[in-house]
Amino acid sequence: MTDQFTIGQLAQQTGVPIRTIRFYEAEGVLPPPKRSEAGYRLYSSADARRLRLARNAKRLGLSLLQVRTLVAEAFQAECHDYGELMLQVLDGQREAIDAQIAQLQTLKAELATMDNDLRHDMAHCQPGQQVQDCTACAGIDQKGAPTDAVPLSVSVRRLPLRVLAK
Repeated sequence: MTDQFTIGQLAQQTGVPIRTIRFYEAEGVLPPPKRSEAGYRLYSSADARRLRLARNAKRLGLSLLQVRTLVAEAFQAECHDYGELMLQVLDGQREAIDAQIAQLQTLKAELATMDNDLRHDMAHCQPGQQVQDCTACAGIDQKGAPTDAVPLSVSVRRLPLRVLAK
């Protein structure tokens, strides 16, 4: 029984919450576990390794689909091929982060421009003038409007990895 763990033991051993383990089972990241005579889930050392890989892949910013694909491919591959796959994943994540940084830098520059324009407009607005009657408010009118390159509500999202998107 040393190679079999209950879900609680697996959670403790891997640092992954029980709820997440059940979610990964439902989503196909982990195979369905064996069951004891009493119906309890029983996991193997291989399941613990799969779960640790899934946890680490999630920390790298991979999507659920990418995690599922990586775990499946990793546990069917030779060690060297797995290493090559992980190098590709890491390269893809670095590329995605570089793209996100570029988007955020563009957004930061647009915010600075809009900030300057708003401060200028505020210094020159007429007392009591309503926005609905004004034709030169930054962020509304031509001046100071953000470009279409980056939406103002930019969210840092994960870009799909070409390696794992089959």
